[in-house]
Amino acid sequence: MSDLLRARKVLAAGRVKKVSLECRGGEGAYIYAVLSADRKRYYVVIPGLYCSCPDFLFSVVLRGRKDKCYHMLAVDLALKEGAALEELCLSREKFFEMLLTSLDFSTG
Repeated sequence: MSDLLRARKVLAAGRVKKVSLECRGGEGAYIYAVLSADRKRYYVVIPGLYCSCPDFLFSVVLRGRKDKCYHMLAVDLALKEGAALEELCLSREKFFEMLLTSLDFSTG
């Protein structure tokens, strides 16, 4: 299945979320989260720049096989098509707590 088709399925399934980070002064910064296929974790997506999934690291960054993973394509589609996304509102502290929890720093 092509990455574009996978991205469309992710978007249609409602797995793309807009994450609002509360910032000082009431201004917000937005990132996106895409629920994994097994629905056990979210991948953090910064449009056009980054995805926390393994495919981004290996296929985009290290091997240069493609420009974006399908999670990034799903976010691009959502933004281009003006899709109504579920918005998750998190404090900066809660976001970083969740991000660090999702990373496996175990050594053994």
